[in-house]
Amino acid sequence: MFTPIGNLSYGERARLVLAKLVSEKSNVLILDEPINHLDIPSRERFEAALDAFPGTILVAAHDRAFIQQFATRVWELQDKRLEIRDLF
Repeated sequence: MFTPIGNLSYGERARLVLAKLVSEKSNVLILDEPINHLDIPSRERFEAALDAFPGTILVAAHDRAFIQQFATRVWELQDKRLEIRDLF
């Protein structure tokens, strides 16, 4: 609580930003590779926070395990075409 934000790790900053957005009653999150630089414990806590988020989350990601765990729909660019797949 008393640590300056500049002294936090990337994972701690990511969790802080997510907590701030959730506390502001945001209903949409747009994230670009949110877990790339997180260690395993930070990633697990971040994923738990995302899982508890009640709104819509749009994520640019390449991590297949992350996609399989969270995605319900994938938008993929292939040969200058947008392909949309539902993963229900």
